Amino acid sequence: MQSIKKLIILITLSIIILNAQELKKSKYDINKCIKITYTKEDIKKYKKLIEEGEIQGYSCAGIYYMRKGNFDEAINYFNKGKEKGSIESYAQLGSLYSSFLHDYKKAVKNYKVAANAGHGKAAHNLGVYYYKNFKYDEAYKWFMKSYKTGDLNSLLSIGLMYIDQKKYDEAIDTLKKAGELGYAQAYHSLGIFYRKNKARKNNEEGVKYYKKCYEMGYGLCATAIGQYYEKEKKDYRKAEEWYKKGFELKNEESINRLGFMYLKDLNNPKKAIYWFKEGYNKIKCTSCAFQVGNIYAENFKEYNKAIKWYKFSALQNDLDSIFNVAYTYENDLKDKINAIIWYKKAAKLGDNEAKRRLKELGVSYE
Repeated sequence: MQSIKKLIILITLSIIILNAQELKKSKYDINKCIKITYTKEDIKKYKKLIEEGEIQGYSCAGIYYMRKGNFDEAINYFNKGKEKGSIESYAQLGSLYSSFLHDYKKAVKNYKVAANAGHGKAAHNLGVYYYKNFKYDEAYKWFMKSYKTGDLNSLLSIGLMYIDQKKYDEAIDTLKKAGELGYAQAYHSLGIFYRKNKARKNNEEGVKYYKKCYEMGYGLCATAIGQYYEKEKKDYRKAEEWYKKGFELKNEESINRLGFMYLKDLNNPKKAIYWFKEGYNKIKCTSCAFQVGNIYAENFKEYNKAIKWYKFSALQNDLDSIFNVAYTYENDLKDKINAIIWYKKAAKLGDNEAKRRLKELGVSYE
């Protein structure tokens, strides 16, 4: 009997050893593999990383296929990475299941392995999952785990979660802490809290924190101060001053709001055009080019100029701009040939109104 017990213990230990997996972090920066667009050369590079023994290559290949919409192949590479002990592969597989396949059970399972091995982003994503499902204690646990890896965004999330729970003192303390640690977005959120929350509304405090994060180089806070002066104080001079400050920090919302202030509040479309053009020319603000086109078409009936500016933003595959080029050709310039060309471009990108108009013109969009 004693020998049988020993044998069972030995078998159990063998199984544990076989199943035990050493999880590994790679020094290879995964951000090198996260791109807006990919080429065939990219996947060749990632496969070469694998051949060279770089464990991160599996995650890079998986991300490539995930972004291409080939989820089976992505899962294949992430699983291969997991077999090699890649923490990043667990985290990325969690993202695939969460963001693309909406299988949250599998997402959570993979995130937890990565998070418990010290992957901050996976821990943060777990916090977001539980936060969205109103499981605040569980969310807090994972946000804190992420924060301890250096992720200040998780500290911000805890502050916002406290606001949702109406734990305002805890929220203020947490957001202040994140701001003091250098996370400007936390001061921005604190400014919004004081400006918008009825229970603690205090415009002076709100603007104070907006100014703090502006001084940290966060352009959106200059925008927020500009909005305060424009919408609540009707002090357009002050609003312009702050929108310009945001623009200097390359904030698109600042220049957009400055343009709209001149267009809507001050009824000065020429000045609006000037600022929208500045936005496009200096920081490549695509929406600014679109608005220049709108003003030329709607306010001045200068349709060729409108088309010129719509095309600037259309080059960035802005669907509204592409449609507006077609619409202007058809309805304002009576140019059916060019209208059809541009409606087809919009239809190809999925615009149903463009498809309907092509049908009315007796043309197939395919």
